[in-house]
Amino acid sequence: MIKQKIRLTKPYSFVPVFEIEPPQPGKALVRPTVMSICAADQRYFTGNRPKDVLARKLPMSLIHEAIGVVISDDTGTFKPNQHVILLPGGEEHGDKESNYVKNAFFRSSNADGFCQEMLYLSPEELIAIPEKGSEYYVFTELMSVCCHALRRTVERGLLKEKGQRIGIWGDGAMGYMMALVAKELYPCNLLTIFGKHDDKLMLFSFADHSTNILYESDMPEVDVAFECVGGQGAVDAIEQIIAALRPCGAATLMGVSEIPPAINTRMILEKGLLFQGSSRSQRRDFEQAKELIDRPHVHGSLEKIVSEHISIKNHMDLFDAFMSDIRNPFKTVLHIGI
Repeated sequence: MIKQKIRLTKPYSFVPVFEIEPPQPGKALVRPTVMSICAADQRYFTGNRPKDVLARKLPMSLIHEAIGVVISDDTGTFKPNQHVILLPGGEEHGDKESNYVKNAFFRSSNADGFCQEMLYLSPEELIAIPEKGSEYYVFTELMSVCCHALRRTVERGLLKEKGQRIGIWGDGAMGYMMALVAKELYPCNLLTIFGKHDDKLMLFSFADHSTNILYESDMPEVDVAFECVGGQGAVDAIEQIIAALRPCGAATLMGVSEIPPAINTRMILEKGLLFQGSSRSQRRDFEQAKELIDRPHVHGSLEKIVSEHISIKNHMDLFDAFMSDIRNPFKTVLHIGI
């Protein structure tokens, strides 16, 4: 089989590549149909990673948020034309903490992503979804990361089912998704959003309270905090989280930053705060996210964070989509016809 991949060879440069891929018994042949651009993809595209990292990882196909259709499956697990979620963590994307092992497999990080015409995946790398409304499931990966962070927080006894105040820092796509998942799974806790943009904060209509940190100096206290900012903004967000957390509170850091932030360790010690990092997810988190997206009312909530739908037929279309995504406030959804 000859297939086409689109690879990023250097920042701002996509190149089509044709490869011969032999049949792989025990796997399903899948065609990606809908994808979404992640901030991590943008960091490679714009070259906003250290030079040694870019030199080590490029050339590489991007995109790890994707759904597709099954072309064939000799295992009989899936039927032809069945719509599926594509899991980027490989066959080891199981119930163990495989994400946090050194050099853990992950597409568009240390392996080619889903930006290719077709590819073989094992049944463990696929989750069936309904055809109707299937495009909403392109957000399963992002939602699974939020499910994963919440699950780890609950398993560590840091978050209860009711009676606590959850604070989420960040009014972008990650913050919105984290807030949506928290409200769906733990509706009996009070949810407060901390952001900088009134137009974005208005979209968090399901939250109990929102705070514009540019105008409000008196921040409400929280028991559990999730930092979904990343970048340079993570410095201020972490400082505010430390100030807002009640004694013995807990924070989860989820935003990626290339800039090491200064942290007020004195206040962390004085309050007895707990910090944990959380990224990516496992298959059970994908399954929980899929169940959440199955809920019809969640579709309307997800539509709010779609900034643009773009059709992709070649590497030039992909370049234009990434350039457009830089300006978009939320998610750019790609409909693939490579």
